[in-house]
This record gives sequence, structure tokens and C-alpha cells, in this order.
Amino acid sequence: MKIAIIKPKSVNVDPWIPELRRRNVQVLENSVDKDCDFIICASHSQINALEYCHNKYPEIPIINYNWDLYEWVWTNPRGYNWKKYGEYLKISKEIWVPSEEVSMRSEEYFGVGDLCHTIHTFARFFEADKSQVLDKRYIYNPLRAIPDRNHGWLEKVCKTNNIPLFSSNHRLSEQEFQKSILECSFMVCEYYEASTGGLTLLEGHYHGKPCIISDSPYMGAKEYLGNNAIYFKHDDYKDFERVVVDTWNNTPVLNSDETKKIFNHLTIDNMVDKMIERMEFLR
Repeated sequence: MKIAIIKPKSVNVDPWIPELRRRNVQVLENSVDKDCDFIICASHSQINALEYCHNKYPEIPIINYNWDLYEWVWTNPRGYNWKKYGEYLKISKEIWVPSEEVSMRSEEYFGVGDLCHTIHTFARFFEADKSQVLDKRYIYNPLRAIPDRNHGWLEKVCKTNNIPLFSSNHRLSEQEFQKSILECSFMVCEYYEASTGGLTLLEGHYHGKPCIISDSPYMGAKEYLGNNAIYFKHDDYKDFERVVVDTWNNTPVLNSDETKKIFNHLTIDNMVDKMIERMEFLR
């Protein structure tokens, strides 16, 4: 099998390449030949590059990995051409999504839910000595700021209730990042919708950190954390405040030997195996 992957530089995409090649898949990066079996577009940010490759070889089927699609992209597109991206979703052979949330939005906005197939993304888990896992009494918000309808809820709750909050906004070194996870009391995703809830939540729960997420139908973290998460009502600030304060005052102590088992399937090996399985099916 020979494929072209159109991609940005990304910690979520770059690891695909060596794993695919290790499985004897020929991979072209950001280029395409006429004998490719598929063009895989790995991000909506690469839509112009996808358009170029498709126009060059329109007969090669397209697979889009659609990482996220939210209600706010229509009022705050952040420079991306979502309408154009939707047109390329419509002509895809298949659309891979990390959660049902993205499939639902893809159907609502572009009518392509029937083309979507869920392939859960791998998470970049790291190991640490148990002596490094501490509770230094602060809440960790690991997500970057986005114009979600619930944005600002966590900061408001923490200010109102004098709870220490650390928000990294994706600006930490790897060492700082790991330390922030290992030493927080628990982690929170305040958002109404997120394709995975932020993979850092999973990395934290891996080390026994409790995680709070919304019960929104558009919260993809539900697929990754399931009954292991602490939930708040997605449209109720008071319930969010109650859950955060209760968790602060009575922080659960989890056994990391058990929480690690939850994520045995979220490996790069499993993800790439499922990608190849789908491509073999679609050929």
C-alpha cells in the first residue's frame, strides 16, 4: 500500500509515519504520486495542500482525519476556511474522527455523518516514579483558551472560592508539563464541547489524577474516560461550581495501578493498526 499524508508538524500526526512504514506502508509526506492508494489529510489547516494534491490526481480517494469541529468555528474561524474544508469532507472516501462528537458536528454542518468512522487517537503517556505523584493543592487546567460557551467558568469558580488554579495554555516545557500534571490535585475541562476533552486529561488520569468534564453530548472525553470521570451538567454554572468545590474539599485518592489499565488500548500501535485496517477495507 502507498499513501500520501498531507500534514502539519504535529505531535499527534508525526508518530504515524514511522509506524506505518514499519508495517510496510509506503508513505509520502506532503507530496503525492499517481500510484498512491489514498491521500490522507491530517488537519483542516492543510486544506489548500489537499486541494492541490486532489487537483493533481483527482482519481485518488481522500481520507480526512477530522480532529475537531465545534459550533464556535462559524463565529471565530481563526483564519481557517471551514466551508472549503466541508466541501472536501463531502468528497472523502471516509472521514476518520477521534470521537462521536466530531461525527455529530460533521453531520449537522455538512451532512457527512455517514462517512465518519471513529478511530480513537493515541495519547502520549509518560512514566514517573510514584514518589513524584503529589497533591500540592491546586487545580490544573491544561487546555488552551478557546471561545467555547463555557470558557471562563473555571477561573470564576476558583476566584470566588479562593481555590488555586494553574492554566498552562500550552506554554510549558516538557519537564514543566509533566510536573504540573504530577503535582496537581485534579484536572478540569470546563468546555461544553471538545473532541477528546484534551489528551492531557488522560495523561493525568493515567497517574491517578481525578478529572472533571461536562456531560454535554459534544464532550468527546466521555468516550475516553467513561465512568471514571467526574461530571457536571453542561449548561448549569451552579452545578459546575458545586462539582469543582466538592471535588476540591473531598479530592478522591485514586490508585494509579488501576487508572493506567483504563488506557491500555490508546497506543500508537493500536491507532495505526486501525488506520491500516480501514484502508484495507476501503481499497
